[in-house]
Amino acid sequence: MTNFVRIFILSCTLGFCSSYSLAQSAITQVSPELAMINEISPQDFNQLVQQNRFKSVILHRPEHDRGHGVTVYQLRDIAEQAKISLIYQPIDQAKNAQTDIQAFARYYNSLPKPILIMCKSGQRSMELYQQAKQQGLLND
Repeated sequence: MTNFVRIFILSCTLGFCSSYSLAQSAITQVSPELAMINEISPQDFNQLVQQNRFKSVILHRPEHDRGHGVTVYQLRDIAEQAKISLIYQPIDQAKNAQTDIQAFARYYNSLPKPILIMCKSGQRSMELYQQAKQQGLLND
């Protein structure tokens, strides 16, 4: 193998690993069946779903609250191409309504696992999960 080929392979490998760790570092494992991620770019989301680590995604970020300029439609297209279910359940207020908690529990109980939950900061997603769990609504 020539030095050029070795350098090329090494640079490709290093480039892949750094973007992989970017997407991975933002993931918080909440339970064996659930992980949470906050702000993510379309490229990192695409890389994440291509790993086949998750079978479903629940997006809690309202469309007007998008970071990185990524739209719900872009995320849904990426998920569909990877054959992953994406549920859009926008949560716009600081306190979750009981109807939001119950809807989350229905999604959680019916979707294929493991599930990735997403919102801009992660706070809305975590609060929904914790409230549903405290109320005994989740089939773990």
